[in-house]
Amino acid sequence: MRHKIRLIDFILLRFIEERMKVARDVAKEKKKTDSPIVIRDIEEQKIKEILDRTDLNPVRMRRIFEEIMKLAKEEEYRLLGISKTVAVLGPMGSFSDEMAMKLIGSRIPLKYCSTTDEIIEMVEKGEVDYGIVPIENSTYGTVIPVLDALLNHEVEVFGEAKLEIHHCLVAKKKLDLKEIKRIYSHPQAISQSLGFINTYLSHAEIRYTSSTSDAVNLLDDESAAIMSESAAKMYGLLILRRSIQDLKEKNITRFYIIRRKTGKMEGKYTSLFFGVQDRPGSLKAVLDIFASRGINLRKLESRPARTFLGDYVFFVEVEAPLKEEDIRDLERVTAFYKIIGVFDEVEELDVFK
Repeated sequence: MRHKIRLIDFILLRFIEERMKVARDVAKEKKKTDSPIVIRDIEEQKIKEILDRTDLNPVRMRRIFEEIMKLAKEEEYRLLGISKTVAVLGPMGSFSDEMAMKLIGSRIPLKYCSTTDEIIEMVEKGEVDYGIVPIENSTYGTVIPVLDALLNHEVEVFGEAKLEIHHCLVAKKKLDLKEIKRIYSHPQAISQSLGFINTYLSHAEIRYTSSTSDAVNLLDDESAAIMSESAAKMYGLLILRRSIQDLKEKNITRFYIIRRKTGKMEGKYTSLFFGVQDRPGSLKAVLDIFASRGINLRKLESRPARTFLGDYVFFVEVEAPLKEEDIRDLERVTAFYKIIGVFDEVEELDVFK
């Protein structure tokens, strides 16, 4: 009986090795098409199909096949010379995807997430090396969910990058604007294009989606979507109008590039949160520290502390790396502070060996 088990184990090993050979062939195909190694929806569907074919413990069987898939992905990354993985807001064709392509030049290392919270959590847990999250748009302002998540998770900002945003009105077929009954897009894309919508599409119903390019799946013959030109081309959609955003020039989205906490503080910008006592002049005391040293503020925001009504946490970006004496003075006048990053603007992100 033991001999039979030993034989089966050897057979399983050979099948796993064969699966790794197939994975390496898949990696070569993905390189040709510039497709990401990880497509989570497909992996989940594969596991579901496997679990439907067995009566064995589904929890343990899931773990087994997740480990096999993990081993296969490691082989693919190794073959393609990828040393770092990057989480971005998906799906392919989103502006976050466009930003990642600008920084990396390839989709192969990318892992697409459905929310920015998911990106930040994956970075914190070490499931990816880096994350790219939008922090601010020149029309829409601060991306509040990202700001709140950065306060509540142990990650650090080590770079920023900017992307000029151009929105297009797209559809499955040629439509006159008055024929459009529904518009699908991400809330930020809608807000950045309200002037066009109010002028030409005031009759249409607005429906929000979780990502700009998610709208593709909802389009029918009476609806349109707002997305990037590259996303429209990727999904084979017809562009009805180009550059419909309110700011025709300089509609910029700024992205943070994040990683797990390392404690490194290198760069010319600092981002931090702080709280102050509820008394007159407490906020001014903090701002005076920056002013007395000639440190310019790029950004100042307040967020509810989620404790009591009227309690706030402040977020600032300053144009300087803070020195030890700056930090000591901050400790003196704040109830708490948390530096989430010291960084520079970056033009590229190296993820290859």
